[in-house]
Amino acid sequence: MRSLVVFLVLFIIVVTGDRHLNANGPFGKHHAIGDEPSPHACNRRTGIRSSLRSLSVMKINVSATVYSSNDQITITWTPTLTPCVDDFVGIYFVEIDPLDACGYFDYEFVKKDQSSTSWQMTNLRRQLEFRYYSRDYTCSGNYSLIAKSSVVEPLNYNEPTHIHLAYGDRIDQIYVSYLTNSSEYIPQCQYGLSPLSLDLHKNGTTTTYTASDMCEGKANIWGPQTFIDPGYMHTILLENLHSSTTYFYRVGTDQHGWSQIYSFTNRPANKDESVYLIAYGDLGLSPVQLGAKSTINRVTSRITSTNVTCLLHIGDISYARGIGALWDGFMTQIQSIAARVPYMVGIGNHEYDHLTGGDKDPSGASGPGGFRPKW
Repeated sequence: MRSLVVFLVLFIIVVTGDRHLNANGPFGKHHAIGDEPSPHACNRRTGIRSSLRSLSVMKINVSATVYSSNDQITITWTPTLTPCVDDFVGIYFVEIDPLDACGYFDYEFVKKDQSSTSWQMTNLRRQLEFRYYSRDYTCSGNYSLIAKSSVVEPLNYNEPTHIHLAYGDRIDQIYVSYLTNSSEYIPQCQYGLSPLSLDLHKNGTTTTYTASDMCEGKANIWGPQTFIDPGYMHTILLENLHSSTTYFYRVGTDQHGWSQIYSFTNRPANKDESVYLIAYGDLGLSPVQLGAKSTINRVTSRITSTNVTCLLHIGDISYARGIGALWDGFMTQIQSIAARVPYMVGIGNHEYDHLTGGDKDPSGASGPGGFRPKW
């Protein structure tokens, strides 16, 4: 009797977490733990707001007023004569009150004589602006707005983002998912055996969620550093795919626009055929978290040069910890991988990390809630 041999190549990457916390912002800025702008470390529970003093607001210049995800925008300004050590530039929804200095999505401290900085953009599907804040009374008072930019907005509010693949239950199935700002039109995937001939077509379904669907804070509190509108998630099931066959595809609609064309190779049907898996866990936000950046770069290189079957993220996904904008940043960063190979995930301790709201936990775990470990 012939023995059955299954060849499995497993490429494991060990990612070193920064105290298992994501100390980075969704627009590519690295922050030390507890390094938020002072006074009171911008702790929102203290109700700290900026000064009521009326000052002349200067102009922050931007290299572009429209962007797509992962674009770089450089901002420039005239340095102040007497900056404080904790002057900072932040990025805000335009409707955030200018008195709310701490209502930013991301920020960078301004060094002496610094006059520019670059930001890696994440499409949050809303209008944004950059603001420069400095403290009153020879740097001992509250923050005052001293400069701001013109409005910066997505080139396409319905740009297909967060594109990722996952296996279906059968060998001939692949799920394709993506996100936009609208549920107005039926989501679509065009695919085929050549990038020049996407002659197959499949429609999908759409869903979303809101703050009240989340288990507990920060995730169920509206705010720039907590819950934000997540957009609409579209899912399309491709069926009757041939095994070990490469398909090309794009997602979107004629009305809102299409993604670029990606490709994937379906899994083999022959159990004797070798498969190449990449596995890692504990992945935070690139590009400024060094472990995440090197991991994303190495995995992307492997996927573009090797016939990788799929990827397994075995838990602790993004370390967003209830901050919605960090999920947008994380999903944007993995798109270069997840749009090309099935991105399969497991539950880590940070995905099962709630004390209340267990009735909203889709895992169906027993008990009133999850657990909150110290690590």
